[in-house]
Amino acid sequence: MSALFKVPTFVFTHYFYPSKTSSMRLVVCLITVILFSCGQSADKEKISPTDSLETKSDSITLVSSSKDTTNEMQKPTALEMEVNSILQIKFPDQWRVVNDSISNWPKDVFDYFIAGKRKENPDYPYIAKGDFNVDSKADYAVLVVNNKRDKYRIAILLDTTKIIIWEDDVQGAAIATNPKEDIGSIDGKVVKLKGEGINVEFFEKSSWVLYWTGSSFKKIWTGD
Repeated sequence: MSALFKVPTFVFTHYFYPSKTSSMRLVVCLITVILFSCGQSADKEKISPTDSLETKSDSITLVSSSKDTTNEMQKPTALEMEVNSILQIKFPDQWRVVNDSISNWPKDVFDYFIAGKRKENPDYPYIAKGDFNVDSKADYAVLVVNNKRDKYRIAILLDTTKIIIWEDDVQGAAIATNPKEDIGSIDGKVVKLKGEGINVEFFEKSSWVLYWTGSSFKKIWTGD
């Protein structure tokens, strides 16, 4: 080979036969590049739009699941819808059954007085069932409110064919069936019920019972 094209030995050795130090440097560089590439891929996976949305969704679900639902409004029961239909026929656009949305009970009141009894009667404290006029037929006592929500009354459905509106203001009251028994009034009077009565209670305030006399309903105060 002519001198013009002869490659110096040190050049050939430097570029094509690297030293051990150069080899180690090359290996380190390659490892660094690989690790850096993996790190970027991992970062991209962490911030991918899909994962971000799923994380936000999980966060929203977590907040929702931790929400206190103790006093959450219940859906209308079958009996409530049935009674509302009867009221609409008898009193068009006048009365409807009171519900949780209308009552808006304070949480402590709902938890202490209502939640437990509702497990036994899903319509408590708005509808009570019994034989109130002693005719061996099922009757209903219902807390109702007018459309303006400025009048709260008790509707007594006698066999669903006759409806009596008891005119006392019962806003904030709860009603339940009072068993056939002797009941005492706050003034010491004792009344022997002919049938089941309608217990009306204002939590931690007062209570009274509507009972059938044989011809009409009468009220007796049982607590103040």
